[in-house]
Amino acid sequence: MSQAESGRDVPSENLVAALERALDGAGELRTLREQARREQQTHRYGLPDPREVTDTDRREFVQSGALAAAAGMAAEVSRLIASADPDPLTLEEMEVDVDRIAATYMTTPHEVLTPRVLDGWRGAETALAGRVSLASRKRVTVLAGQYSYYLARLAFNTGDDVAARRFAVLASQYADDVGDPLLTGSVAGLRSSIAYYGGRFHMAADLAAQARRSAHPYMRARLAAYEARARAATGDVDGARAALAAMTDAVFDSAPMFGEPPFDVEAVAGFTAVVAGRLGDGERAEAHARQSIAILETRNGYPEDYGNTLAALSVALLLRPRPEPEEAAAVAMRALDVVATFPTRTVVQRARDLSGLFAEHRELPPVVDFRERLATEAPRLMLTAGT
Repeated sequence: MSQAESGRDVPSENLVAALERALDGAGELRTLREQARREQQTHRYGLPDPREVTDTDRREFVQSGALAAAAGMAAEVSRLIASADPDPLTLEEMEVDVDRIAATYMTTPHEVLTPRVLDGWRGAETALAGRVSLASRKRVTVLAGQYSYYLARLAFNTGDDVAARRFAVLASQYADDVGDPLLTGSVAGLRSSIAYYGGRFHMAADLAAQARRSAHPYMRARLAAYEARARAATGDVDGARAALAAMTDAVFDSAPMFGEPPFDVEAVAGFTAVVAGRLGDGERAEAHARQSIAILETRNGYPEDYGNTLAALSVALLLRPRPEPEEAAAVAMRALDVVATFPTRTVVQRARDLSGLFAEHRELPPVVDFRERLATEAPRLMLTAGT
């Protein structure tokens, strides 16, 4: 025993068998002896040639209980998987919860959604941290990715770009893990928006263009629209027009799915207005912005889209061959009304951009009123990075 303790030699098989009986080792000491014997052979003589394995070696291997010990471990793993799997009802309720978030995201205040989405993501992560069956793991991974996507979107819409990027990257990892094209396309669109509103227009265009090729059909038109607005922002007129054409061709008639609302006639009009405005075509931008607003007003919802299209109309009125700065200021005031009741980073940022466009008309009373209200009443973003 002293030789074994000092590492000078491997204890004999008889000694280990006696210790197993005395200590009720259940084969563990035999397993350790076998490992030590093989390590000793490796260090002293090199690995044995499999053709030289003798009957004694085979008998010692069987008697060592290595397979028996491993089988015991396999049984424990099996029980862990069976007991750690979320019950089917919990999984179904989580999937229903994500569907409800998708259906109400555009009309629910961010401070109401955030704790609910956080709870869902934490629940999915807790499940993934344990032993989960392959079938359940895929479902839970998709759920974790969907919750992460909404957390990224909430962070982005409240001005926390650091948290937005982190959750977006995490969501893309979940999506890649399970190969979900809808989740992958949704996350790519969000990352493109984060880059676009951060002023990284080339990156925004590339993210959308690369994702569009393999994205779910539900997301292709929206990704083309994101590419078009980013190309326009870089001054790439031909690229913006090509992306707009791809957007129109890719419109996908579908019921609402995960992520964004369906990309329909209103969305085509709204994004065309934004791109035309970026390209300096005020007349085209105005026509499409008014079309988008007319549709949105019949829906009585989607305040973020409504506010952004009002901002696009205000830009268009300033870019017309005969500008209408007073009407543009009145429309911009309506965009601030939307922000006052439904604070959203994109509308706030568009309103601030508008303030600069009014520089040539800053003496007009409606413009003065708009700029003063923006400076004093633009709502503080309701969440911070620490929440």
